[in-house]
Parts: sequence; C-alpha cells; structure tokens
Amino acid sequence: MIIRGVRGAKINEDIFKENLEFQILNADLIATKKHVLHAIEQAKKKRNIAKNFWMEILVRASGRRQIGDAINIMGAKDGNVCIVCKDEETLKKILDKIGGELDDEVLELNEEKEKKIRKAFNIKGFGGLVERVLEKIALLEIKF
Repeated sequence: MIIRGVRGAKINEDIFKENLEFQILNADLIATKKHVLHAIEQAKKKRNIAKNFWMEILVRASGRRQIGDAINIMGAKDGNVCIVCKDEETLKKILDKIGGELDDEVLELNEEKEKKIRKAFNIKGFGGLVERVLEKIALLEIKF
C-alpha cells in the first residue's frame, strides 16, 4: 500500500471516473501517516460501513459513520492531499490527473494543522493528538 502526500493538487472530478483503486484524503486533516495506516487497518479488519474498501478508508480516516459527513471532512479538495493506492503505476496516473508535487511533509503535524484537526475531530485539551485521532477511528465500532 502506498501513502503519499501531495502539495498543490488540483482535484479533477474525472479522476474518480477512472477505473483505479485509490483514495484521496484531505491532508490538512491527516495526523501523520500513522493516522492513515490506522484507517487502512480498520478498513481491512472491521465491519464495513462503506460499500468498497477505498471509501471505507475515507470513512475510517474521518472518524465519521455517515459517508456524506466523511466526504465533507476528509474528502479530496484542491491543495494538500494524501493519496492512498495499491501501486506506483496507479500513483503515477493519479498524479498525472491532479498535478502538484510529491511532498510527504504535508502529512506531518504543525501548529496550524493541529488546530484544524482538533476542531474537525472535536478534540479538547493538549497533547496526544495522534493517539486521540486513532481513538476516534477505533470508537466507530462501538457506535454500531
């Protein structure tokens, strides 16, 4: 599984009409690659909320059970994105469509990004942001 950050992507809706196995997430709300890896693991192991694996990753990463809410929060938007896909060939095809520059730095935390993530995930207090996001993802199971 490939997880890459892209700076300055322009999301072309046509990419979602391609027959490719991938997901594009809003990197501004990703709390490091650990967040994405946890969402992937949950998508593989837990009872599905979405109808396909790639959408399940988005739902899990968002910490939301409603697919519409998950898309609004964590869905692809112009700017910094996180691409999750099976192989380098798929990554290249996606990059050809959305442009931007490969830069995994967009997946790392900074002060501004931490504030956005805390607001989006309704996390109060200080410290342990990544662990709190992972907890929110794990708690989706209890809400069934």
